[in-house]
Amino acid sequence: MFKVGIVTYLITIFILLFSFKAVSHNDNDHGISAASGDKCVEPLEIIRAKHHILLNAHSHETVVKGIRTTQHSLKNCINCHIQPTADGTFPEKNSEEHFCSGCHISAAVNFTCFDCHASKPLAKTSNASRNKNE
Repeated sequence: MFKVGIVTYLITIFILLFSFKAVSHNDNDHGISAASGDKCVEPLEIIRAKHHILLNAHSHETVVKGIRTTQHSLKNCINCHIQPTADGTFPEKNSEEHFCSGCHISAAVNFTCFDCHASKPLAKTSNASRNKNE
């Protein structure tokens, strides 16, 4: 009985510490310059709590129903939130510097989005360079 109480106590402390770290981000800590005037597609508290639901629903609409929109697309999230580092490169998908991975690592949550999707903005090619490569 005594061991169960200690284990429960330690697990509770562990969960509280991780929960505090996961939700204690600064409200302006979203990877978008405050000066840019850009806002996320949903209020911050909704995106933090339900982004996975929104992304899954968007994926279902696109893949199953063929409906392509941009509001909750992973591509738009990546284009806004994944910014180059000081040396001009983008953070790796598994590093804490990556916008998505930083929170998922601290919350100990696995995700597989980047097994198929790009984890950084794709360089835009001009029509001239595209035609040259064809």
